[in-house]
Amino acid sequence: MAKTAADQPKREMRVLCLGLFRTGTYSMAQALTTLGFKNVYHGLNSLGNNADWAVLDNAADATFPTLPTYRGPGKPFTRDEWDQIWGSCEAVTDVASIYGATLARAYPDAQVVLIERDYEKWSKSVNTVLTSLWGPVPNFFVGVVEPLLGSSTGLTNRKMLLGWAGVKDEKELRANLRSAWERHHEEIRAECEKTPGRLLNYRLGDGWEPLCEFLGCDVPRDEEGKPLPFPHANEAAALRRKIMDQQVIMLKNLAAKAAPWVAVSAVAGASWWWAMHKGF
Repeated sequence: MAKTAADQPKREMRVLCLGLFRTGTYSMAQALTTLGFKNVYHGLNSLGNNADWAVLDNAADATFPTLPTYRGPGKPFTRDEWDQIWGSCEAVTDVASIYGATLARAYPDAQVVLIERDYEKWSKSVNTVLTSLWGPVPNFFVGVVEPLLGSSTGLTNRKMLLGWAGVKDEKELRANLRSAWERHHEEIRAECEKTPGRLLNYRLGDGWEPLCEFLGCDVPRDEEGKPLPFPHANEAAALRRKIMDQQVIMLKNLAAKAAPWVAVSAVAGASWWWAMHKGF
């Protein structure tokens, strides 16, 4: 069983890495871990963890007015509610970016790192995310497998992206992706302007120096005193493996859950065949 934040030591949120998914967030998570931040949360941590997705689902209902499930103005997601998932974390990346400015308000003492990637490169990369959520295979898992197993991972992922972009379906999401991308960065910068020095605008390839200076950390070095290479993780490959592994687990669980019904159906079918062919 996956551990929840309640099972782990309470920690103070120190860094909100609010660059969008597919902006090197997996590498940034590893970099923050190398710098000593505890329990750095990335979206890959959440796959298969239904408790986390229940929190993220409720957060979407509290954050995005365009969702039909929006719980209404004046009812923001509170810090205590966020702590259900991130109360044991000192830093968050990736999936947290969907809630950008909302998280910056919920954790006012946390420093904010905003990774910005060239839009054309980002949109090409993010297509892998969209195709993992919409299409024949994702539709089967979201519409058939997940409900049977009591999971909402795919459905909540869809809800968060649609709410973030302020659209109602995948077609609108793709059509409005650039405006949502621009609004994301504008909203976070506007929120952080309220506290001078809170925001680091970071671009892929900037390396350790600006990040360490901003966070008050020393550049990590090896035993010979040479700077360690900045992490460069293959997030796309890790995501594909994680999704495929999770889908295999879900299918195995579904097969196990359906086994008694398959056995009953087989016995009933055999009995019917025997009766029909033996003249009972």
